[in-house]
Amino acid sequence: MPGAWPSGLDDEDVEASADKNISPTRLGTNIYNAVSFLRDSSYNLYNKIFHSNQRASTNLTSTPATLVSENDERAWKRPRFAAEEHSNVLPKVESASYPQTISPDSSQFGDPMDIDSPCLEKLDGLDISPPQSPIHSSHSPIAMNTARRATRLFSNGKKPLSKRNKVQTITPPPEDWEEVSTRREESARTTAATYNRVWQPPPPPKYTNIHEFFDHDGEHGLPGLEQLRLTPNESKIYELDSQRQERLRIEKEKAEKERQELLRIAKEKEEKERQERLRKEQEAANKRLGVFGLRKAKAALITPLSDEWDQKAAEAPSNGHISEIKWQGDTHKDSVELTPHDFSRLVPAGAWLNDNAIQAALLHLAIFINNAAGIVPKKSTPKCVAISSLYWSGFQRNKQAFPRGLARTWGMRPDNFLDIDTVLIPVNKHNHWTVLVIRPLRRTIAYLDSYYGSPGPHIRDVRGWLQQFLGPKYVANEWNEELYDIPRQSNGYDCGVFVITNSICLALGIDPYCYDEDDLPLQRRRIAAMLLNGGFTGQFDLSHL
Repeated sequence: MPGAWPSGLDDEDVEASADKNISPTRLGTNIYNAVSFLRDSSYNLYNKIFHSNQRASTNLTSTPATLVSENDERAWKRPRFAAEEHSNVLPKVESASYPQTISPDSSQFGDPMDIDSPCLEKLDGLDISPPQSPIHSSHSPIAMNTARRATRLFSNGKKPLSKRNKVQTITPPPEDWEEVSTRREESARTTAATYNRVWQPPPPPKYTNIHEFFDHDGEHGLPGLEQLRLTPNESKIYELDSQRQERLRIEKEKAEKERQELLRIAKEKEEKERQERLRKEQEAANKRLGVFGLRKAKAALITPLSDEWDQKAAEAPSNGHISEIKWQGDTHKDSVELTPHDFSRLVPAGAWLNDNAIQAALLHLAIFINNAAGIVPKKSTPKCVAISSLYWSGFQRNKQAFPRGLARTWGMRPDNFLDIDTVLIPVNKHNHWTVLVIRPLRRTIAYLDSYYGSPGPHIRDVRGWLQQFLGPKYVANEWNEELYDIPRQSNGYDCGVFVITNSICLALGIDPYCYDEDDLPLQRRRIAAMLLNGGFTGQFDLSHL
């Protein structure tokens, strides 16, 4: 551009002038500009020092100029002027590129560093701007390069505004803004309805098998081919159907196995919880019953009979017979003979038990407990003794204990009586059976009546018997009366069965409240089967309790 500092244009923006054969590179241009700046600065300093007086005395009327300031010693500020008006000042220019050179001593042209000074283009070989902007063609290389550079630096001919000076442009709403808002609201409602959709099971299949699919082929065939009937391959259909049936069978079996496994796990978990609950209940009951020297039964006392023994028990009233009861090979002295008449008083529900059935059952119970403890008859102290009802009836009449008879029968004597666990005495009074339970080791006396009658007279009889039997070893203050919670009788014929069942519980040291009156018809058959079996052995063993 006219009057500008020697520019450092890029290589692609600079084209060689028509009078120049070599285009300078970027490095060469930068070096050239630096050298030119140093040189021109030196000329300017030189002119200020040695030519200041000469400029002051120069006739100013020949050169139109305007001083910037009277006291300012810098170069004149010269306005642009036309070549025609100042032809006497400007030398003749030979060409558009101004190849003419002048000396820096020509002070009539002003300061060479002033961009508006009418200097020539070259000064000692340095290209400088001409004193007047020459008129070039718009298609000349200089004009085209200048236009390209201005376009790149200032787009649209304007300097880009900074962010601070930018004005925000607000786009006005469209004319159909209400219609756009309505469409947006409908779209939002549709989207909300899609997300709030309630899940429903898929519809059932339209066809149940492949044959129905081919029968309705016209409904789902291609348009125009409705009349074209496809003949299915029966063998392929059979193969596919077989594969489907096999796959369904495998899936069904797998589902059934998973269901059975889940049921098994659930049952095991339930059984484990039940066992744990029973264990806790049994521990709590044992803690409560420990005061009475009892515990909770480990299993049910009255359980169903096998078909064989149930049949034998049912036939006992007609053909049942037991001649004697033995203890370790010898006939027991309190042994009784049982006939079908005795079983007819035992097996049928509603019948009254006689003394033979009760005596035989309690005798087998005492023998089982003594055998389990390893007792030798008449030599060892027995663990359990069952005194007959006839003996007790005689004592109530005569008030005589007869200790020698008990020693011959059970080996029970005054010197070992206090080491015995249980003494059972069945009592029949006014056609009602009850039982007295003496526990010498605990020094306790109990009267068990399924009708919950008064124990007073019977307790006094026991204390009198103990005083006669023990003699000086009897200490009245040591013996206490205990009351046990037992099932209650509501009929008039099961008292004998209550006596036998309660005696079994207390002799084994378990809580007598472990059965119910509804279990007694089955208990009658069990007692009959046990007597036919010859005691509490085999299926009738009591060790599991």
